[in-house]
Amino acid sequence: MYADKKPDKVDPHELRLSKWVNCSLSNEPLTQPCVIDRLGNMFNKKALVEALIGKKLPKEFRYIKGLKDMIDIQLEVVPGEGEGEGNARFQCPVPGLEFNGKYKFFALQNCGHVLSAKALKEVKSSECLVCYKEFEECDKIVINGSEEEVAVLRERMEEERSKMKEKKMKKLKNGEAGANGEELSGQGVEVSQLSGKKHGIVDVKGVDNVVGKVKGNGKVENVKDKEAKFQGDV
Repeated sequence: MYADKKPDKVDPHELRLSKWVNCSLSNEPLTQPCVIDRLGNMFNKKALVEALIGKKLPKEFRYIKGLKDMIDIQLEVVPGEGEGEGNARFQCPVPGLEFNGKYKFFALQNCGHVLSAKALKEVKSSECLVCYKEFEECDKIVINGSEEEVAVLRERMEEERSKMKEKKMKKLKNGEAGANGEELSGQGVEVSQLSGKKHGIVDVKGVDNVVGKVKGNGKVENVKDKEAKFQGDV
């Protein structure tokens, strides 16, 4: 009898690197535009939006309810390293540390710039080191953090959701606009790559039409059955 073949060992270095260069959802190379969720996982924006529209998010990402749960990030490409070819490499825009899992990085959720912890530590400032927009400590989201760091981010996310829920209930109690009337400003998505019958969206023009796919509670609804309606509106 032949001995069972042992599965190939997973290289810890390759596994760690994959989290920093690939989309957490599709496992394809990170290609801008990219986003992170509130727990510091990175995604190709197109892949995540498609999964939300098609209601195909895996169980581990079901806490992502809609556009408000993703934050646009701006990654600094290493010059001459495959931008536009699907194998770009990224770095900190200040000291140039490579985005490869060896160093800690933070995304600033108020502006989207991604900076190394070393840069933020060495240059003491309450302004983004790239665009100079002010930020607070709570605006920093650690990317691919440890279990302890992710637990802190999860607790923060739940607290924010609880506050939002209380705020909505208070508005309802006071007779103000409820969930169906809540604003969705700031939650637009670039969707030029999502146009076409393949994705159930016909000739989407700008942010307003995508926001129209978002229910009042922030969830993205399936728009495949809405195709005829959009054709009539165009």
